Formats: sequence, structure tokens, C-alpha cells
Amino acid sequence: MILSHIVAVSENEVIGKDNSLLWKFPEDMQYFKKRTMGKIMIMGRKTFDSFGKPLPKRFHIVISRSAIDSQNEMVKYVGSVKEAYALAEKMSLNGPWPEEIMVVGGAQIYKETLPDVDFIYLTRIPGRYEGDSFYSLQIPKEFGLAFSQFSEENPGLRYEIWSKTQTNSD
Repeated sequence: MILSHIVAVSENEVIGKDNSLLWKFPEDMQYFKKRTMGKIMIMGRKTFDSFGKPLPKRFHIVISRSAIDSQNEMVKYVGSVKEAYALAEKMSLNGPWPEEIMVVGGAQIYKETLPDVDFIYLTRIPGRYEGDSFYSLQIPKEFGLAFSQFSEENPGLRYEIWSKTQTNSD
């Protein structure tokens, strides 16, 4: 299983406020769609609720403290990150889902899963925003920048892919 974060972050580390995004960049929404389409996504309940409905052609593993049964076959609620990992791994090994699992928020889920992530798809949003949800721009030292590209459409918007570097455990 390959575990990846996908996140858009302002210059002051804000990712949202009141369970909503604070910026509108259609290009970034297309990037999110392209990177997550056809994949399993892990998220917290508030992040899932912010979508309004399940996103098409993606499987949603929703971490919630409350026991919830979903009526939608593309949504499964679990009680912990550990349960989310187990379900995602089982689904990617036994079904049509690819090996890369996308963590899509919120802040607490990002924080809990960061030690296990192989890739970080980071969109740097220009500007500073007042928010209540954050993602640290201090990329862990075991990651290296694999890709960086500024947007042609929106100056200041930058897409980065950070990859966990291989370490020798001898």
C-alpha cells in the first residue's frame, strides 16, 4: 500500500475554516480530482460532510468516533486510522482499487497519518488566510522534493510532490 497526502495550504499553513475551503481555484480542484479519481480516499467525518455527497468514482473511508452505517456502497465508516489502513489495504489487494491510497483531510487525520505517508501532493496557495484548520509546511526531513511547478493560470499557485526518500536501515 502506498499512502499519500493531498492538501492545499496557504502561506500561513491554513487549510480551512468552519469545515470549508477559503479559496476558489478551479484548477486546483481539477488537480485534486485528477489525483484522487479511481482511488480509495481516507478522511475524517467533517471532511466527508464538507463534500456534501460522495465524490464520483472514488471510495470513501471515513474515520468517525460515532458508529455509522452508510447506505452508499462507496462509503465505509471506521473508528480509527488503523482500521482505515486495514480496510484500504484489503480493498487494494483484493479489488479493482489501485495501491495508492489518498488521505484528503482534515487536519487531525493528516497529523495522525503523516508518519506513514510515502508522498505528499502539496498545493501552495498564495496569501494568508484566517482559519481554524492547519497543515504544517515543515515537510519531514525524510522527504525530498520530487516535483515543483508554478501554475500558468494562477500566479503564485504552486504544485509540489514530496517523496519519502529511501533510507538504509543497516
